[in-house]
Amino acid sequence: MSLQQQIEDYIKTVDADFGIHIKNLRTNEEVNINSDRLFQMASVFKVPILATLYDLVHQGKIDDTKRIKFSEDDLVPGSGVIQELAPGVELTIRDIATLMIIVSDNLATDKILELIGVDTVENKMREVGIENIHIAHPCWDLLRLVAGVSERPQNRQSYNEIIDAFKTNETDPIIFSEEVKNNLSTPRDMSALVEKIAKNEFVSQAVCEDIRDIMHRQQYKQRIGGLLPPHTEVASKTGSIATMFNDTGIVYLPDGKGEYVMTAFTAGNQEGYQGNEPIAKISRMAYDSFVK
Repeated sequence: MSLQQQIEDYIKTVDADFGIHIKNLRTNEEVNINSDRLFQMASVFKVPILATLYDLVHQGKIDDTKRIKFSEDDLVPGSGVIQELAPGVELTIRDIATLMIIVSDNLATDKILELIGVDTVENKMREVGIENIHIAHPCWDLLRLVAGVSERPQNRQSYNEIIDAFKTNETDPIIFSEEVKNNLSTPRDMSALVEKIAKNEFVSQAVCEDIRDIMHRQQYKQRIGGLLPPHTEVASKTGSIATMFNDTGIVYLPDGKGEYVMTAFTAGNQEGYQGNEPIAKISRMAYDSFVK
């Protein structure tokens, strides 16, 4: 049975919608399931942000050793550690970018986006031939929309209002829409970006090495890497909102058998859906197929 058929049969048993793209970079074998459909990226959108940042670093337009100071007005809800530190902390741009990826720090993400600009990210994606990665919202606005909170200035008071709203409000379905300006990607195009990074084809080898170095430090390994053999090398980035569980990354196969890239976007149809295990199982199917 082909890997495509194995995965198709498996996801029929899971109460969720899937968008999957997997590609063996040595053999070019692919799996495509809704791979050209647009999905909410959640924190997977931090990969094109990181890629664009390091293009600018290597152009000499940004010095990633420069330190940036954070204040209470920078606070962003959700994942991350900078919001837990005392106001006034100063971090290098490289440190901020690392936290954006390895612990999915939302405050770090918005600081990088403020530095480089949302349009710069989209323009870079188009420049390298990726048409279906769209970024409309920083984390602040995305989470404000999730909480159902109207637009307001970013400060400590608004931060607290959003945190309180998360406890009572239902998720605004606008964030999952494929029809409005949103943070969207197809699985195929996200994998295309990660493939370029894996093959040193995003701008230059030096840029790709910096991107991969940070992605290899990922702390959240329970999805693409979750069921792989111990010590399997994975460079990845997760994302989650409500019942949407996402991951994208590179898996390095043993014994010189190459790598595969994988992007999985999944949205559960029940409130209690937990999407770590399905992504981990799909990745293990790919791993076993490619190493045999």
